[in-house]
Amino acid sequence: MTVPDGGGVEQPPGASARLSVMITYYKGEAVVGDAVRSVLEQTVPPHEIVICDDGSPDDLDAGLGDLRDRVKVVRKQNGGTGSALNAAARAATGDYVVQLDVDDVFLPRRLEAISAVLSARPDVDIVCSDAVIEHEGRPLVHLSEIDPYPESGEREELLRTCTILWPAVRRSLVLDAGGWDESLKAIEDWDCWLRLVLAGAVVAHVREPLYCWRLTTGSRSSSNRVAHLEDQVRLTEKALQSSPLSAAERDLAQSLLDARRRGLAREQARRAIEGGAGDPRRLSLRLLTGSGFDRATRAKAAVAVLSPALASRFIERRRDAGDPARLELAQRGFQLPG
Repeated sequence: MTVPDGGGVEQPPGASARLSVMITYYKGEAVVGDAVRSVLEQTVPPHEIVICDDGSPDDLDAGLGDLRDRVKVVRKQNGGTGSALNAAARAATGDYVVQLDVDDVFLPRRLEAISAVLSARPDVDIVCSDAVIEHEGRPLVHLSEIDPYPESGEREELLRTCTILWPAVRRSLVLDAGGWDESLKAIEDWDCWLRLVLAGAVVAHVREPLYCWRLTTGSRSSSNRVAHLEDQVRLTEKALQSSPLSAAERDLAQSLLDARRRGLAREQARRAIEGGAGDPRRLSLRLLTGSGFDRATRAKAAVAVLSPALASRFIERRRDAGDPARLELAQRGFQLPG
């Protein structure tokens, strides 16, 4: 379901669902104030703001300053984003929980638009919106230009890529479904939305960009990329094992799983070549002799088998020549147009 900009309906007084904004916090002292202020400055106020301090070594209270009394703080030992989301959702009291990353901000009408959708369509379980993507404070592109929300085939597209980002989700539904998978390291949100949609959750998408995704150079390393691909493999395996898929969806998921396993093998070899974990020659040989890899991948793998140091220099040279913003998005699986 796609709705017009801003929801396309007026918000009836007193008819809105209660919206609890959730922020997971880890090493965000310098930016958490901006995130919280963006929620407090909404044209429709939140029911509450819940921050889960996931065992961060820095000082959340110092980062909040005089905003401390405006939020509910939950503290726990470090367990990753999935466990922090679960803790925040359990502590929230709203009908819907709305995700906000600590280094991002809401644009002023985001909660108004979500409230308008839910007032008009109380059957909706998940509401997402378009977003503005910034790099080092400079607007780059709208999310819809690199990851458009599908007009049809929502289930299939969500198997391919995460088309639902930072949404409002019915709190009881997500908790009854087991919450976010705490074993995943990078895409616990995608896994959660996929499980809910495959189980029949109703999604609405607002076309207006109402979220600001702030990227910074160097925020993703090659080890993060490996974790991301490992999670993609696990997400796809879970969908094949336990989800009600049609025959066409099952074929698509199996094809995606094969491609994601190859992508993981390439990234593991790259990380080893760059001096990370693993034997670069052994992992590159797997690319050279394995099935399904294209000629370019095999040629690069052959170089790495002969000389990992030479392959490392090639990788470094390409990285230095690349556009930092484009590289940051590529680490997350997105490509800038042009």
